[in-house]
Amino acid sequence: MFEGFRRWALAGTLVAACGGKSPAPQAYGASPATAANGGTVEPALEPQVASQQWYRAQTTCSQGPYELEVQGSGAKWGEEFELRLHTPRNVALHAVILVDGKETSVIDEVFSTDGTIGHKPHNARCVASARERIVLGRTYPGTGTGTGTGTPGTLVVPPPDRARTTPQLDLDTSLVTTSFEVIKVSLRDRPPGTPPPRIRVRFWSIDPNDLEGVLFGIAHIEWRPNVSEEQYEAHLAWRAEQARLAEEARIERQRRAAEDSARADAEWRRTHPPQVVRPVVVKIDLEAEREAQRKRIEDMRKAEEARRRRAIAAALEAERRARRRQYCATHHEDRGCWGAGGYAVHAEFEQHDRERVQYCDVHPEDARCWSTEVRNRRTAAWKARITAALAPPKQPDGPPPAALVEDVPPKLSANAEWRAGYWQWTAGTWVWLAGMWRVPDEDIASEQTTTAPAAPPPLRTEPAPAAPVATAVWVPGFWQWGGTTWVWIAGSWQLRPEPRVQWRAAEWQPRGSVHVLIPGGWVRIGGRR
Repeated sequence: MFEGFRRWALAGTLVAACGGKSPAPQAYGASPATAANGGTVEPALEPQVASQQWYRAQTTCSQGPYELEVQGSGAKWGEEFELRLHTPRNVALHAVILVDGKETSVIDEVFSTDGTIGHKPHNARCVASARERIVLGRTYPGTGTGTGTGTPGTLVVPPPDRARTTPQLDLDTSLVTTSFEVIKVSLRDRPPGTPPPRIRVRFWSIDPNDLEGVLFGIAHIEWRPNVSEEQYEAHLAWRAEQARLAEEARIERQRRAAEDSARADAEWRRTHPPQVVRPVVVKIDLEAEREAQRKRIEDMRKAEEARRRRAIAAALEAERRARRRQYCATHHEDRGCWGAGGYAVHAEFEQHDRERVQYCDVHPEDARCWSTEVRNRRTAAWKARITAALAPPKQPDGPPPAALVEDVPPKLSANAEWRAGYWQWTAGTWVWLAGMWRVPDEDIASEQTTTAPAAPPPLRTEPAPAAPVATAVWVPGFWQWGGTTWVWIAGSWQLRPEPRVQWRAAEWQPRGSVHVLIPGGWVRIGGRR
């Protein structure tokens, strides 16, 4: 520590003697742009909204995909494009921004009304409930047998020639006071001469969103200087010059510091000549060294002899045991050959072993017959299946297909609500879940369901296809009055929403001169619907 202090003090003395000192910070003055406006405004880039438009979905419940396109201006100082959202409820969005056809930004979240994420979407009226989810159907709306429109709510894979609709957005001119950013892309430092960018924003959701009151906005923001172009360019040139001067000053300081350190080291070596190191003489006792060597050799010889004797003893013991086993195999009457339980018990054990081998040859699937290798292999396969079953489901790589055109069947009750069909992501593929009428329990209790002037025709005989799963329940078809004629609603497979429920088929009950429809539904076993 003392030597280090002396070297530091000597270096300071040499610097002072040579007149060297660190350069004082140089004051380069204010920016010419700042001086031009009286020093009140610091030149900087500020965002300016070039354009902003809001859109509203044409349908209340929709998955998309929607697409908005805007042409960039190629702003000199940079521009940004944002997808903004105004929503009264939680909505799920998967949004992508493409710049000149190249994907640059992606987000997949559920947004709340204040823009926070990590919530659940509020789309209960747009998504089928557990009661409405259908596993498999025979038809889809528009292709039922006879003149029917199919089973509302039937889960099907439609043919490729089925008519589809393209989701559309309508321009909204209302004043939007609250919104938040969903996704954006910033374009800065584009090469000179680059044509203005073409921006496309695509967004959709896996399940339908409730889009009532939801507005989607596309904002184009340009960065512009808060002073004139000439003043801002002069400000940038001034900043570049300041950076160059600062770099030169830093290099000069490093050079002077290196020179000062070299002079200090030279002075230290001049005033502190190296000391002569005297050799150390070590005396070795040759006789003691020879004795130690002889002892090491003797110890090694004794260890080798002990190892050889142990090996011979082990070989003799193995030979003795082999001869003993050979003798006892032919002299069962010798009691010295009997172990615990005597010869009869050992013979029984051997018989059991033979029977086990014969059994396992015929029943290799019995876990008691598995070897350690087989057990480990089967255990690994079982763990792999469990891991695959518990793994999160595969997410879709893109938006759902275009929605299918649906023929809405006759209304089932006075206050029934139509839940439009949508694409359901199931088992790694998109499957169409057709629309259906939701009949309130109050309408059934007050008999406000469909009425017909006469009894329906006899029920059709429908051969049920194979059940998709063992727990599926076959829901038979029924006749629905369409106002002027009877419409057949085909049967389908459904899943129980709860374990202790069963399906009550739809029926028509006479009420005086008319017949009233009692829609089918799930009822608790031994209870009501």
